[in-house]
Amino acid sequence: MKGLTILTMKLFLIIIALFISPAAYSVTLVQATEQAITTNPEVLEQLNQKLSRDAEIRQAEAGYLPSIDLTAGYGTETSDNNSTRSTHFGHSRSMNRQEAELVLRQMLFDGFETSSETARHEYRSDSANYQLINLSQEVTIDAITAFINVLRTQKLVKFANDNVVIHEKIHDQVELRAKMGADNQGSLSQITGRLNLAYANLEAEKNNLKDALTEYEKVIGTMPGESLEEASFELNFPKTYEETLEKAIVNHPAIMAAQADINAVKMQQRTSRSNYYPDVELQLGSEWADNQNGVRGHDNGHYAMLNLRYNLYQGGADKARINKDAHLINEAKSRFDVTRRKVVKAVEIAWNAYESSNKRTGFLQKYVDSTVKTRNAYEQQFRIGERTLLDLLNTENEIFSAHSENIKNQYENILAKYRVIDSMGILLRELQLSVVNEKSLTVVR
Repeated sequence: MKGLTILTMKLFLIIIALFISPAAYSVTLVQATEQAITTNPEVLEQLNQKLSRDAEIRQAEAGYLPSIDLTAGYGTETSDNNSTRSTHFGHSRSMNRQEAELVLRQMLFDGFETSSETARHEYRSDSANYQLINLSQEVTIDAITAFINVLRTQKLVKFANDNVVIHEKIHDQVELRAKMGADNQGSLSQITGRLNLAYANLEAEKNNLKDALTEYEKVIGTMPGESLEEASFELNFPKTYEETLEKAIVNHPAIMAAQADINAVKMQQRTSRSNYYPDVELQLGSEWADNQNGVRGHDNGHYAMLNLRYNLYQGGADKARINKDAHLINEAKSRFDVTRRKVVKAVEIAWNAYESSNKRTGFLQKYVDSTVKTRNAYEQQFRIGERTLLDLLNTENEIFSAHSENIKNQYENILAKYRVIDSMGILLRELQLSVVNEKSLTVVR
């Protein structure tokens, strides 16, 4: 029993250790982007617009259903007519009047107005949904950029700090040699200057990190936790620029939103043409009345009517409205062309950035390897007096520059790949992220 208790306590401590471990609080790139999407006020604003357009569809569909009206009234009526004058009450007669009417109206034909309006609002809802996806995707790539920039600057700060440590070590060695007479004050001045430069580089990188963290908080909504999980790219990547462009034109939500806008205006013009047709409705009604027109007693009735209304002339308003819609269609088509060109340009820019960073990767790694070998050789030669202190310091600065450029390019390459996927309009889908929905809102009714 005692052994079992000890084992239980060990398991408990292991579980607690796992929960309080810094790694347990590390934030992944997908987690950060998901938080950015679900809390972004612009995204939530667009979601409300989409939901309002969904409600407009239901509002338009109401035209297919019957409407029922109930009216009722009670009051005093004074009548002076043939009926009142033929009685002994004199010329006029006052009575308490009561009436009620229940009417059902069912649209049978309205010139396709209801079907056109329903279709128009469906296209408007589609457009709002594609705009929501597009905006969510813009927030996603901004979040990825902020996430990667924090990782990059964190690594650059660490490397700049390592560079300071190396310069401090060399400075201490030279200072000791100068005191012993092995080195002159000129050598000490050189290393002191280079050490101050290393301090300056470290401060610059620390400031860059502060800027990156500020941008992260702006985009994600919170500051990063204990740590950020290292970023990588594991999505399906297109093989060629042509494949990227083809998928972008087919899949990009901005293009699909623009096409939905064209269709919506076309349906609006169809609604305008409905005024050229008659309206036909079925009307069923029941009337109840007491003490009307000077006659005491009830007057009840029921009726069923087929009503037709046909406007023959409206001062040319219908034609003007159709012409206005024609111009709106052309305007929407022009917006579609503008959107398409922007998508093509975005694909080209993203692909060129990817190719450039990809080509630089090999060169920069070779640059790092070469500078490290040179530094190692110079250190050995410096110890035996074949290299000067300035030679050694130059190699350390060269290594710092090489590593810095390599680190920057590594993250630029990862980001460039994400930007290529973003330019295709499929970033959310590839990251398996969902668009915010009505559950994300507090609806006031």
